[in-house]
Amino acid sequence: MKRVSAGETDFCLTSVHHYLTARAQEGELACRFVAVVVQQSPLAAIVASDSRFRQPADLAGARVGAPADNGQFLEFLAALAHLGVDPPLVVRMDGEQARVALGTGEVDAVVSLVDGMPRVRRQADVPVRPIPVALDVYASGLVAGEHVPAATAWQMRASVAAALEAQREQPETGLPELRRRYPEALEGEALEGWRLLAPNIFMGADPGSMSASRWHDTISLLSDARGLPRLLPESVYRPQFADVSASQPERAARRPPEKEELFS
Repeated sequence: MKRVSAGETDFCLTSVHHYLTARAQEGELACRFVAVVVQQSPLAAIVASDSRFRQPADLAGARVGAPADNGQFLEFLAALAHLGVDPPLVVRMDGEQARVALGTGEVDAVVSLVDGMPRVRRQADVPVRPIPVALDVYASGLVAGEHVPAATAWQMRASVAAALEAQREQPETGLPELRRRYPEALEGEALEGWRLLAPNIFMGADPGSMSASRWHDTISLLSDARGLPRLLPESVYRPQFADVSASQPERAARRPPEKEELFS
């Protein structure tokens, strides 16, 4: 994001919490979101398949293995609180220890993004299933530098949306590139992870789309959960790209930015 802000690159794909953390560390950055990829939080409690826990409300008082001060776990606690669920009993251990402990029954659940479930199953060495928190907050998206014209940003947003649709149709298409970049990756787990994550991407709205109200909720929840300052929503995303459908590229490309949208 610092490279995008400095004009060294034009775009990056990143998580919302990485963006908020970078802003907390660096102050203003001349880059903002122009599209959302993962439309709903993919956080989940992963439990053994034969567990008595079925839904988030069941996790009150459950033994959850988690590293101390882990941001993902803090976000999970905030999600439970948002849902009105009493906190679980935290068993402090590192991530791999927690997954092994799930298999031995020392803990009832571990916290993971839902697409991480195949790795949890492998390390726990027992059948597992997810209990998603299913919060309507954004998880990741496309960030554009302020130097990038709206028309170019819209073209990239449309390209990302088209790539997601292509991935949905033929998820195995990306496996050769996965092998090249990450030789240690397990292809079966990658495909399963994609299938688990896809419902959080394709939720009825156009891929890449975003709304002002959801951005407000996202920033509030994630910032509070991770102890970060709350930012003005318009400093996190380009307002002209919110609440715009894929059939309205001209609106995003041509609408001039308002004064409050610009960085000084």
